[in-house]
Amino acid sequence: MSDISGQVLSVSAKKGTKREYETILILRPSSNKTNILDLIHKMQAVFDKFGARIIKIENWGNRTLAYSIKRSATGIYLYWRYIGGSDIVHEFERNLRITDAVLRFYTVKVDEDVDATARPSEITEDLLQTISEPPPEPEPEPEPVRDEPHSVFSNDDEEGLEEGVP
Repeated sequence: MSDISGQVLSVSAKKGTKREYETILILRPSSNKTNILDLIHKMQAVFDKFGARIIKIENWGNRTLAYSIKRSATGIYLYWRYIGGSDIVHEFERNLRITDAVLRFYTVKVDEDVDATARPSEITEDLLQTISEPPPEPEPEPEPVRDEPHSVFSNDDEEGLEEGVP
């Protein structure tokens, strides 16, 4: 590999700065705690190799998809926010493509010319344990309650009135 890994490969970039990215990925609903932790540790190694830094990882839970992806109607959403050179996105997405547990992913550049030393990382071992917990199954939406048509005449309140006579 070349010695320029982890650098912003852009003419317009300021020297010594990096870019901030966010990626949302959808995992198979059958992914358990060890699968999620293995994926996170594997990706942390990729980030370390390229001189990038993860700022935040969130587990958004198990959600119903708008349409089936690879025969899955639900998926576990993970949100990643990180700082690195322009080459980290390519390597991160390459690793996601070859991981069987990943159904889909989408990466967006949030900001350019970010000072990486000014942004603290929120990643701790406790946070990783919390993130890797498989979320509960999505609850089915309750059916709307239909009101029964109310009768003008009620047998409980008005005893002695004949039916149909006001």
